[in-house]
Amino acid sequence: MEIILMPLINGLSQAMLLFLIASGLTLVFGVLGILNFSHGAFFMLGAYFGYSMIQGTAVSPWLFFFIVILSGIVVSVIGALIEVLVLKRLYKVDEILSLLATFAVLLILQGLVHEIWGASYLSVSFPQGLEGSINLGGMNVPAYSIVIIGAGFLVAALLWLLVQKTSFGKLIRASAEDSKMTNALGVNVPLIFTGVFILGAFLAGAAGMIAAPSTILTPMLSMTFIIQAFGVVIVGGLGNIFGAFIAALVLGLIDSYLTTFVPIFTGVAFFVGMVFILLIKPKGILS
Repeated sequence: MEIILMPLINGLSQAMLLFLIASGLTLVFGVLGILNFSHGAFFMLGAYFGYSMIQGTAVSPWLFFFIVILSGIVVSVIGALIEVLVLKRLYKVDEILSLLATFAVLLILQGLVHEIWGASYLSVSFPQGLEGSINLGGMNVPAYSIVIIGAGFLVAALLWLLVQKTSFGKLIRASAEDSKMTNALGVNVPLIFTGVFILGAFLAGAAGMIAAPSTILTPMLSMTFIIQAFGVVIVGGLGNIFGAFIAALVLGLIDSYLTTFVPIFTGVAFFVGMVFILLIKPKGILS
């Protein structure tokens, strides 16, 4: 039984971490219509800001998750500046310019991280009490994996409530559907765009700090998960948050089980699953 359930836990943990990263990415694409390459840099900055706040010390879970929120807020401020100073000037031109601009931002922020924190490997300690494992049905499961799984489901639920059940969510959906008509009706669409980009940056920064204890911090962290996050966004259906959630679950589980039972697929199982799904549903699972 353990050989079946352990890949399930590992797959869910990987899936929810990818969803935490991809959620802001797909939200921004769904409303602004750009694939935001700087999202990977926001993820990296969240991890480094969190590292600077605790300096490798094992803090209480409550303080750790306060720092997660604080890291997201700091990154969202940077995201707001980038949206106002860079992207806002490019919405009315060819989309390729926005892609190039966000990729340039990623490289700039990556260089700044290298200059400020250096190229050495850094690490963030697990919160107190979450560094070990817990017993679930006779299995020793990493405690922090359960935290990541819980965080992923919580963020998915909160995003659904925000988009579907709030007035701001209605404005987001209207702006994504027809920004010109929404603007003509008196809604400040540019402000909605800025708010969505800020929210996407916040989600990326918070995800970076959540991921920090289970990964190594280097200036290349911006590239470590972002390719798989883009895969989740594409497989889920571009701009579809619920689709990204389903895609993260499916791809995370495929990767975990294939890696466990067919070791030859180690390192490529995620992309094998991605290709297989896109062959069946070229426009994404929920397209």
